Amino acid sequence: MAIVDIHSPKLEVLSQKETAIFKPKGSWVAKTSFEAEPLCTDLLQKPLPKHLIFDLSDLHQYDTAGVWLLQRTMHDLEFKGHHVELQSESAAFQSLSSRLSPYKPSFEKIHRPRSFFEERLIEIGKVSLGLVFLALDLIAFLGQVTVGLLLTCLHPKRLRIVSVFYHIEKMGVNALPIISLLALSLGLVLAYQGEEQLRRFGAEIYTINLVSISMLREIGVLITAILVAGRTGSSITAQIGIMKINQEVDALNTLGLNPMDVLILPRIIALVLVMPLLTFAADIAGLIGGGIMVIFSLDVTPQLYIHRISESVTLGGFWIGILKAPLFGGLIGLVSCFEGMRVKGTAESIGICTTRSVVESIFLVTIADALLSIFFSKVGI
Repeated sequence: MAIVDIHSPKLEVLSQKETAIFKPKGSWVAKTSFEAEPLCTDLLQKPLPKHLIFDLSDLHQYDTAGVWLLQRTMHDLEFKGHHVELQSESAAFQSLSSRLSPYKPSFEKIHRPRSFFEERLIEIGKVSLGLVFLALDLIAFLGQVTVGLLLTCLHPKRLRIVSVFYHIEKMGVNALPIISLLALSLGLVLAYQGEEQLRRFGAEIYTINLVSISMLREIGVLITAILVAGRTGSSITAQIGIMKINQEVDALNTLGLNPMDVLILPRIIALVLVMPLLTFAADIAGLIGGGIMVIFSLDVTPQLYIHRISESVTLGGFWIGILKAPLFGGLIGLVSCFEGMRVKGTAESIGICTTRSVVESIFLVTIADALLSIFFSKVGI
């Protein structure tokens, strides 16, 4: 196509009743596109008949930009419901138009606003998908921890004993006061409420059975797990998260050290070992709290209180609570380390992952406790 002088683009409009004819004239090239585009925009805003014809007989100077403008205008008109027809189309115009055809603009349909029910349904779907992906990631992390534990069992030198005892002190010894105090308070409350209800039936002496069985079998280990999740689990997540932000985890990889051996396994093993001891302390504190209430309110001697506990609590009931503790400790350690490793590069991410760590740990512990309670009940323990 020969290059001639550039003239301003024009778009003549000829009306024939129910048909409108448009005749592009002048130069429809890239250099004049700033003049040609307003012509197309104005055309789209005018009231037009149903049938439209673009007569290209007077269009002699154009390039890809000009063809694209005309093509886009015709597509817009078709989208608005007009029937568009081309006349006197040259071979060069057809060639350029065919090359641009794969890049036709896609018109988004105007959707009606979603109803309240639809919005809630979409939100539920998004949350459900998020939970599914979270569960898959947690299962994958559990697999990594399991492999790390197996390798540690095969090669005991991989285990960092000093780190394990350090975490036992931080997670266990330092947590004894708050756990014992809360368990003592729960024992007092449980004995008081149980006595109030059983007094109506003249069976207030069975308050001792209520306190001892519930504390040793369920409440002691559950309240210990909840406190450890809030106190220790959040601390683990925050520690590992800060290490990730400060690139200390990357530094361990650079030094050839496995973060699984250095950061994760010592914390999980420490929690598994320390949870039974904390649960035992919570059981004793809960029984002491219940005993204080029962002795002063029912005029029961300490000897009778201890004798009633020995009669009501079986060895199996005691060990059920103790055996749940390592499982709960493993769950808390697993979730806490998992959320810590998910921290991104911002301080906000630490807060979000720490909150998730506590919520997910308590949720999993509660679900596991419910399932174990049903299982032991079915097998008659």
